[in-house]
Amino acid sequence: MSNSNTIFLVNKNDLFKTAFADESKPRAGKNEVILKIYNYAFTANNITYAVVGEKLGYWQFFPTEDPYGIVPVWGFADVVSSNHEYITMDDRYYGYFPMSTYLKVNPENVKPFGFVDGSKHRQSLPAVYNHYATVSKAIDDTIDYHPIIKPLFLTSFLIYYYLKDEEFFDADQIILTSASSKTALSLAYLLKKNQVADQKQIIGLTSERNIDFVANVGFYDKVIAYNNFEEQLNKDESMVVDFAGNSDHLKKLHSYFGNLLKYICLVGLADWSSGVDFKSIPNTNFFFAPDHVEKRYRELGVKETTLLANNALQEFIITIKNWMALSYIQDREELCTMYLDILKGNIDPSKGYMVQLVK
Repeated sequence: MSNSNTIFLVNKNDLFKTAFADESKPRAGKNEVILKIYNYAFTANNITYAVVGEKLGYWQFFPTEDPYGIVPVWGFADVVSSNHEYITMDDRYYGYFPMSTYLKVNPENVKPFGFVDGSKHRQSLPAVYNHYATVSKAIDDTIDYHPIIKPLFLTSFLIYYYLKDEEFFDADQIILTSASSKTALSLAYLLKKNQVADQKQIIGLTSERNIDFVANVGFYDKVIAYNNFEEQLNKDESMVVDFAGNSDHLKKLHSYFGNLLKYICLVGLADWSSGVDFKSIPNTNFFFAPDHVEKRYRELGVKETTLLANNALQEFIITIKNWMALSYIQDREELCTMYLDILKGNIDPSKGYMVQLVK
């Protein structure tokens, strides 16, 4: 087993500048555990973590020396060293990891289904990111979709029930920007699944190159290119769930709909490089998932919320396997290329990227 801990670093002041650091494998102290990261997903969601890393504290999860930061990712890891009486060698966990080979954790509240990392620097950070769930090593042809889909799907799950609680802000049609993104597709799936009860039109806005892909998925009632929405969008009472972060598009939508645009829910920053002066656009609000998961836990209960979300997630994964193939990244050059492509917005929606055993 390699004793080198390879870390992928991003310059926080210029996200296009990257580097690799090779450090010694961390050592476990009292009650500590060393996890070796087996694989992890990388999506546009991780770019959002980097873009708002300073503002929302994402750089604090896995601190390193300035000006660099470590982008958080979701994936799987195996226990390779344990000084904790309830954590055994070779146990596998799903959770929030650095883009590195190893992670040292301080497990607390250990249960058969997982533990919480009680490391001092993480105690003030949102609890939802500090939980590590026990994973079976049994063969499962859907398991590698989980790090790609689960964080995004759970965000959309929370958005859906938030909008439902708010009676969709009295809108008749729900417009999703960046409609080919996995988070948008997750929300579109939930809206389609509940469309008979909700009676809402589901509209997808996307780039010209992704029109056919988004239409063929079948979750949207209508799919429209950004440059063509004024000719095809009905002027009905509407709301927007924005996964793109392109303020120019949102301003055009507001100008087009006027008072008929009831609400804009800001979620992602797929088009993070655009001017993001959202303050001048009325009825906009940023959706921060950790706040909403705590609200859902209080109202429905942790067990009930988790069961409802996991059942819907598994149904969605079975569906998306028909149109999204997994692509495995296995060396440094491939990782850099993939990261920069996604940073530039050059995303193939028919692929899901898993980084595995990067050397």
